[in-house]
Amino acid sequence: MFKSKYNVPKNIDKRISKLKLKIDSNNTYIDFLKKYNVVVFNTEVNFDYCIDCDGELLPLEVILGFSKKYYEDLIEINDTYLDRIPENYFAIATLNYGDLLCLSPNGQVYYWDHEVNDLYFDLSVKNGYLEQNTNLKLVANSFDAFLSMITKTEIEDDYNPDEDEYNNPNIPFPDEALDSFIKYPKSISMTPQNRLIIYLKKMELSEKGREVLAKLKEEGFL
Repeated sequence: MFKSKYNVPKNIDKRISKLKLKIDSNNTYIDFLKKYNVVVFNTEVNFDYCIDCDGELLPLEVILGFSKKYYEDLIEINDTYLDRIPENYFAIATLNYGDLLCLSPNGQVYYWDHEVNDLYFDLSVKNGYLEQNTNLKLVANSFDAFLSMITKTEIEDDYNPDEDEYNNPNIPFPDEALDSFIKYPKSISMTPQNRLIIYLKKMELSEKGREVLAKLKEEGFL
């Protein structure tokens, strides 16, 4: 099931030593980092790889590693979410379109839901925040237990693709959608891999789409 997107860095021990991990050095997560470097799950159009959290299936995106792409990189993600996840917790994976899995100091895996656990401004207080909910949901008692929970799940087809300009791979993007990719090119690099496959195919279907595709590649977003 697990396949590295990139080679494990030769200086992996040094890189791991620089991570702000508060877990035992013998933890199986450390062993995983030494064997796999960035594991991407959302690469199949019709399937997700999910974990069950309190009866809800959550689609996994990436088990983070060391990458030049910030959304795959352990250091970048943990720097971005510093003070937004509980102290001494460490983000190890992305899932469910904006959420994180975090490793606690005792090696348990918790679910950080951005709609529940993120910091939000309190509009009634100048430069203030709402009180943060740091009560994360427990996913697994260990990293190994988390890995064993992952299941391949067929994506339910609950929409009419003829009416969905973003998810039907057989019709081109409308001009306004293509314009948005030009205006916000970084958004394409954040698209889940299984959706990206569809988007690239859709761009190939029109002259303007092919121009946008060439520009995104030229600017290094693909």
